[in-house]
This record gives sequence, C-alpha cells and structure tokens, in this order.
Amino acid sequence: MKKISWGTGITIVIVVFLLFTILQVLIIHFYVDYDLVEQDYYSAEIKYQSQIEKVNRTNELSQSLNIKIDKDFIEFDFPTIFQSDKISGMITFYKPSDDLLDKNQPIMLNKENKMLFVTSQLSTGLWKVKANWQVEEIEYYNEKLIMVP
Repeated sequence: MKKISWGTGITIVIVVFLLFTILQVLIIHFYVDYDLVEQDYYSAEIKYQSQIEKVNRTNELSQSLNIKIDKDFIEFDFPTIFQSDKISGMITFYKPSDDLLDKNQPIMLNKENKMLFVTSQLSTGLWKVKANWQVEEIEYYNEKLIMVP
C-alpha cells in the first residue's frame, strides 16, 4: 500500500473543507425563509409621509393610547378625550419571525374606551402591535413591542 504524501493530505483536507462549507451555504440559502416586512414595500414607502403625520398628531394628544399586557389579555386603553363610538380603525399584530402569524383586529371599544384582546390567539414571543385608528377623519398611529407569555 502506497502512503499519501503530506502535500496530498493537506490538499484533500482543504478540498473537503471547501465542499462542506459550500454545502452548508447552499442548504442555508434554500431552507431559510427571508420574510419581508411589507409584501408591497414600494407603495408602503410612498405612504410613509402620511404615517409620519399620523405619529406627530398622536404625539400631540394630551392622552395617549395605553397598551397593557398580562397573562390572558392585552388591554387597549384609548384616550378618554374622544367618545368611544367615534373611534374606529384596525390593530395589527405583527410577528417579526413569521409573517404567516400576523393578525388584524378591528377596533371595538366599550363605553370606557377600552378593548380587550385574548392572548391565546397569539403565539408566545415578541410581537409588534400597530394601532391605526381615527376619530372623525383624523388619523392616528401607535406602535409598541410586546412580549406574549
């Protein structure tokens, strides 16, 4: 049996290492899902100025939207300076790690300007809550990161 020289051995080790590295890169490339924040990101960027205006109007309010989370519920406490029947809009629960879990919930308030959302409808982990709401044609926007237990 013929011995392999040290130069051939080093070459074999380098080639095997490179093949292994290339194989890992290909596997990661084909099996990792890269979710976009927005599917239609171009039109979302065009609307960004109106989003800035909504945030500025929200920041000027004397009362703000409070979002409280506990084990069973997420409580949305809207400003009491507005009548509950005048407030409308949509709350989006955005899951950064999986866009298939995103949820939209229409705003439905009780007489105290509060809304409860059951946390069992959401998977555990980090969520971004986006509240797009309006009062008589004037639009507001709030955003908060929450951790669902």
